[in-house]
Amino acid sequence: MGMTTPDIVIFGARTGTGLELAKIARGAERNVVGVIRPDSDPSELLAWGVQVVYADALNPKQVANAIAIAHSNWIGISTLGGPDNVDYKGNVAVIDAACKDGAQHFLLVSSLGCGNSREFASQRLLDAIGSVLTQKTKAEEYLQSSGLSYTIVRPGGLINEPASGQGALYESPAVHGRINRTDLARVLWRSLENPQCEGKVFSAIDRGMLQAPEGTREFMP
Repeated sequence: MGMTTPDIVIFGARTGTGLELAKIARGAERNVVGVIRPDSDPSELLAWGVQVVYADALNPKQVANAIAIAHSNWIGISTLGGPDNVDYKGNVAVIDAACKDGAQHFLLVSSLGCGNSREFASQRLLDAIGSVLTQKTKAEEYLQSSGLSYTIVRPGGLINEPASGQGALYESPAVHGRINRTDLARVLWRSLENPQCEGKVFSAIDRGMLQAPEGTREFMP
């Protein structure tokens, strides 16, 4: 992904995984632009020295204006999700803007149960959020066909327990399990630092909560 240190632009930076990623990036002394909804509280991001920009992901003009804040060399990250099909439409707006503005790389945080992992998902999961998984799958496919350098990460069930330091990436779509948001952010960050992750789709699971077919190996950089 180049030898320079590109800005990090995070869509969905206010809470959860996006916020944890912003903290890690700032801890690495990177310039971070946090793109959040116009009605969101920016205080925690500002406390970490994040440059906050307000934009509705479903408004392409606002998205383009948000991206214009970053320097010409930047990496986009999306943890978007929510109502109004933002899982697809919001990500499409962000990916389109990233293409037009020449993003160096794009990291999409999706979900287990999307794409080729859907056939391994439980019926309970499909009954609960099957339509959301369909939207996220469409976003994955849109990114893959966009021409951008990309990495897609599908976390397992997200939990609010203390970080274990056991987050790992798996190329197998057949794995199951859970992961803490902080550990997820850590493995996402490692994927950005590793060129071998470009053009790949991963599942992200805590090693201690992994359910996987015999012989499954974690991705080793």
